[in-house]
Amino acid sequence: MAKSFDENLMSATPSVREMPGVEKKDIKIEVLGRTVNIDAEHDDRKYHTKIPIKQKVDENSVKATYDNGLLEVKFKLKEEDRPKGKIVSVE
Repeated sequence: MAKSFDENLMSATPSVREMPGVEKKDIKIEVLGRTVNIDAEHDDRKYHTKIPIKQKVDENSVKATYDNGLLEVKFKLKEEDRPKGKIVSVE
C-alpha cells in the first residue's frame, strides 16, 4: 500500500475508493486496534473498506474528510509498548 505523510499523519486514501452519491451522515469509520473499517451505503450500493495497519492506531488522531465523493482518512500510529530487552552477560 502506498503511503503519503502529512505532518506525521499517515494517509490511508490509497485504500479508500470513491463513494459517489454517499452523504457524510451515511459514512461510518471505526478504529479497532490495528484495523480501520470504513462502511457506507447509498441506494443499492454498499461500500466496505478494511485497512489493516501493522501498528495500533491512535484513536484520538483519526480525521476524515469527504468531498465530491472522495473520502480521505488520516491518523497517527501509536508507539508500541515493546520491551526494550536486556543483554545478559554469561558468567
